[in-house]
Amino acid sequence: MRGAIRGFIEATTSYRVCDAVDNDASAIHKATDNHCDLILIHLTPPLQDSLVMVSVLRSKLPRVKIVGVSTLSVDLGNWVSPGIGLDAVLTNQDGLSKLAETLKALMPEPARE
Repeated sequence: MRGAIRGFIEATTSYRVCDAVDNDASAIHKATDNHCDLILIHLTPPLQDSLVMVSVLRSKLPRVKIVGVSTLSVDLGNWVSPGIGLDAVLTNQDGLSKLAETLKALMPEPARE
């Protein structure tokens, strides 16, 4: 799934994807080392683990946009975004076009090189 999202973002926007990781420790390390502007985080059960990760990332990177993508079919946006530090929450069912819309709303696209 990460590969599909990365390919879609690179093909349809000017955003540069700097990395993809599969665990919390790697995510924190890569996000702080790469000086990224955006983090997509997969919100998976147990949800509390994902929300702790968001809280850690938000404390270390207050200006970075963080978008959660939930595997759950329920809308978590109103429940988790305001207090946890997510800038937006999507579900897998929202699809890639909704992801692109959300990214463009959160941050201006850099010029393509």
